[in-house]
Amino acid sequence: MTLSMGYTFTKVKTSHGPEVYVTQFGKLVKVVPCSPQVEISEGYASDLIRQIESD
Repeated sequence: MTLSMGYTFTKVKTSHGPEVYVTQFGKLVKVVPCSPQVEISEGYASDLIRQIESD
């Protein structure tokens, strides 16, 4: 899922569980562990963007 401000959210299955990779303009910004049931929605993505920008 790609949103404004160049953020892209990709859910990835890894050996230690699912994670969401957050990139901005192609650069990895954050890796967030998540549960298998998490669906990347606009609300979920907006919450992550707020968290990233407040850091």
